[in-house]
Amino acid sequence: MYGARIREQRKRFGWTMKQLGQKLDLAESTISGYENEIRRPDVDALMRFADLFDVSVDYLLGRTNAPKGGESRDVRSPLPDAVRERSVAAYAAFGDGRVEPLTEEEAAHLRNALEMFRLWQASRRSSPE
Repeated sequence: MYGARIREQRKRFGWTMKQLGQKLDLAESTISGYENEIRRPDVDALMRFADLFDVSVDYLLGRTNAPKGGESRDVRSPLPDAVRERSVAAYAAFGDGRVEPLTEEEAAHLRNALEMFRLWQASRRSSPE
């Protein structure tokens, strides 16, 4: 769905893939990959498309048919700078409506803790009571 929506918006503005790529500092081949859904845009790219086209990310993802979000929740609120700058390799914890950036070490610790919790949970399910 996102590919068709990106193409639709690009054509609405009368831009070529190359022109859109220049506006977002992306290669024409990247735009083509997104439009043909061969590539998936990351969160930062989706937000940049939404801002440029003046639509919601939900609209680009096909979660709503209202370009500006209408009654749906607007998901275009910006991420903290620390997360956006490292969008590809970012680690973050979500809770209480906040995004908290994590170091690689903190993310590894959380992954280990989650694995331990899952093993504990599995052992409780398999043991007779």
